[in-house]
Amino acid sequence: MTTRLLPGKNPSDRSKIFYGWYIVGAGMGIHLWVSMAWIYGMQVFFTPIVETFGWSRAIISGAFALQRLEGSIASPVEGFLVDKFGPRPLVLFGAILSGSGLIMLSFLQSIWMFYVCVLLVSLGISASVGIPRSWAIVQWFRRSRGRALGIGSSGAVLSGPLLIIVVRLVEGVGWRPAFLILGIATWLICIPLGMVFRSRPELYGLAPDGDSLPSEQLSMNDPSQNKRNPLLVEDSMTIRDALKTNTFWILALVFGAQTMGVSGLIVHLIPYLQTIGFSSSEAASVLAIYTVLSVFGRLGGGWAMDYIDPRLVLSGLLACMAVGILILANLSSYWQVFPFALLYGTAFGGMIPARSVLVSMYFGTKNFGALQGLTQSVTVIAGMTSPVLLGIVFDLTESYLIALYILVAISGLAIPVALLARPPR
Repeated sequence: MTTRLLPGKNPSDRSKIFYGWYIVGAGMGIHLWVSMAWIYGMQVFFTPIVETFGWSRAIISGAFALQRLEGSIASPVEGFLVDKFGPRPLVLFGAILSGSGLIMLSFLQSIWMFYVCVLLVSLGISASVGIPRSWAIVQWFRRSRGRALGIGSSGAVLSGPLLIIVVRLVEGVGWRPAFLILGIATWLICIPLGMVFRSRPELYGLAPDGDSLPSEQLSMNDPSQNKRNPLLVEDSMTIRDALKTNTFWILALVFGAQTMGVSGLIVHLIPYLQTIGFSSSEAASVLAIYTVLSVFGRLGGGWAMDYIDPRLVLSGLLACMAVGILILANLSSYWQVFPFALLYGTAFGGMIPARSVLVSMYFGTKNFGALQGLTQSVTVIAGMTSPVLLGIVFDLTESYLIALYILVAISGLAIPVALLARPPR
């Protein structure tokens, strides 16, 4: 392994900003854009597409259920590829693919084309802001890993309030030109930011967290010297050994419980609020509020895991989710939205860095991408079940109440399970 230096980066110069923070910043920028343009922005296009083609909401929603299944297949593949090739190729591929999918939506004519476009955009976004982004941060940080992951995941905090840009764009030019503009803008924004990503820091003469290494410890001709350096290498488990541990399956189960609380409300939060008397604008404002308040979980959860037993942090986040959904199920006036948004937003935001911290802390970084992808595949059933559960309960009872209490129970039962996730030997 030949040591290379980043352009303009001297490993012994500690006065300059550590390059890992540029990677964090680039990931934040991509995450903010795709969240505004698609993850939350798709809701703006939902009604215009229904009105244009007359398709049922169930048929359109099926594309997003299929998206979950696609993610379960793609996540481990992305993980294996990023372990082998590094993050930059996947991030650039994701940016190109998601932009292409958005542009294709501007020419939408049939339901099968809609399904194809949704899957293309979703796959591209997964490659841009999913495992490759977390992988890069995990490699470049060790002592500050939780904080870096928390900061890196906070890019989407402003996407809720900035959704008004997409609303005005659709109102001003129509939904077809809006998709075209968003697709081109995705290329112009995400491709340059994707070029910032780099693979492991030891390839550039650096150690995680910006620690400088004495020149004699960086051999140009003896890769074994770097491999033995404790500043560069963490103990890592093989994929097979990790899958044999109880810890992996406990984490997957807990992540699945958390996913149920999130995936169901991503689809049904606004419809639920409208059924209990909220106006459309009031319901949309709730999404914006909890998105902004999720910054407490994204930053605080990541920071806490650097200093506190991560199992306690994980249990605390699940408790916040359970109480938050309980408040949601008993809303009677608008002011109660704020305690819900604070607790639910904290749980929603905190689990984003928590997953990467736990997988890398317990199993190491060598196979982080593959193991992170496998945990996401295991949770796909929960992710697909929750929206369907809420829909079926409402169809049968004309109320979301029973389904919300089921989500409260699942989150609550996962709290003691999280405490069982001991570091594997």
